[in-house]
Amino acid sequence: MRHDDPIVLVLFDIDGTLLHGRPEAHTDALTRAMSQTWEVEVAPDDVWAINPAGRTDREIARTILRGHGVGDEVITARLADWVALAVVLHDELKADHPAPVAAPDADAVTRDLLDAGAEIALVTGNLREIAHAKVAMAGLGGRFGAGGGYGCDADERVELVRRAQARAARAHAWDEVIVVGDTPRDIAAAHGAGARIVAVTTGTYDAASLRDADAVAGSLTGALRAILD
Repeated sequence: MRHDDPIVLVLFDIDGTLLHGRPEAHTDALTRAMSQTWEVEVAPDDVWAINPAGRTDREIARTILRGHGVGDEVITARLADWVALAVVLHDELKADHPAPVAAPDADAVTRDLLDAGAEIALVTGNLREIAHAKVAMAGLGGRFGAGGGYGCDADERVELVRRAQARAARAHAWDEVIVVGDTPRDIAAAHGAGARIVAVTTGTYDAASLRDADAVAGSLTGALRAILD
């Protein structure tokens, strides 16, 4: 980017995009917190059974709890307690599970974007504190600013993109917002919020499944080229 290029905000998804592999500690914390908060028996397999890719943590919890017969009013009334407990449990449980693994090019790509004058932030279904803990454990901490959008903000992913845009706008008037994600839900959310999206095939979806994105790449390096071109 040259000095007169548009100011770009790039919003990164975490799981399947910046980080690879199953988020075991994260899932364990969410389900244990559900069991304790709503007094129902929830296990990690309940999460994998609903295809969580691209869902927000709040949507995951609501979907599972409805399946256990918990009403929406009861779910909503205790969401804040569940979020707080899940964060505490994640901090306690993370040493019992494999550490998050960054995509092989995540460090270089995020640094290149910052060097090019872009702002980068997170837009993820993860709860805020868990999101930042995971990227820090994977060696990517300290570079995602501008607020971001998180799974504690809302059930619907499109609202996370809107929240991230609004928070970033407090510091800058962005000429362009680009989301980088790996699921059709990321694509729908970005477009619903009026943002462009570059989808990467590093998660569970192939290029054909991601064809509605503005661009599709096989890696974050490919996504970087699509952003900077």
